[in-house]
Amino acid sequence: MADGENGDIARRRVPVKFQHPDFTADGATRASVSMHKFETLWVNTGTQCNVECVHCYIESSPTNDRLSYLTAAELAPFLNEARAMGAREIGFTGGEPFMNPDFLDMVEASLRTGFSVLILTNAMRPMMRPAVQNKLLSLRNEFSSSLSLRVSLDHYDGALHDAERGVGSFASGLVGLAWLVSNHFKVSIAGRTLWSQDEATTRAGFAALFEKAELPLDALQQKDLILFPEMDETAPVPEITADCWSILNVSPNDMMCATA
Repeated sequence: MADGENGDIARRRVPVKFQHPDFTADGATRASVSMHKFETLWVNTGTQCNVECVHCYIESSPTNDRLSYLTAAELAPFLNEARAMGAREIGFTGGEPFMNPDFLDMVEASLRTGFSVLILTNAMRPMMRPAVQNKLLSLRNEFSSSLSLRVSLDHYDGALHDAERGVGSFASGLVGLAWLVSNHFKVSIAGRTLWSQDEATTRAGFAALFEKAELPLDALQQKDLILFPEMDETAPVPEITADCWSILNVSPNDMMCATA
């Protein structure tokens, strides 16, 4: 038998990961998360965004309209259904939600239906248009305790943030963030762990940024600063088994998809 054939046989004998819905390649029971309690309905407003991030998981950009803009009319029946099922929060994501012309109508409808609303945004130019600012201020005045915004600041170092999102995006995002804070919106920050820093270093860097920018946020608190791990389609990630819950001392009910 030729050496090449030996190699082909060996490769065929290697178990292939992520093939069976219930078992890993070595036969262990795959970890799973069931819906524990329906709390949050996430709404994607469309894939278009004013910036094009290098590592965007959904490849949003000014020209990517693969997910067309959702309309307020399309969202309305889902709000009623989610309310009937006991959900308490609507989370809006994109793309950049503030680019959707129906977006603020959807936010208002969600608030008037009785939901709290969380908006994920880069706080850049789409949010800073005068008409948008005026509508946001009106919603804040009426629903202040139910409306919050999570602003994306990938890193506390502006150069690293701009390397991901484009030159000038860090300064622009800080201007929008300062406007939100000065107008008493409930705000938090979403950072990323793209640069392989340990969490303590990253939080310390954000703490210094918050102090310098006079932002009333605590970088040590998850509610003020959430750090998201990266999703790399090329990374050789392991399969997660049911035993991992006890090994990591984590409950599946604590996972986002158990409630959202």
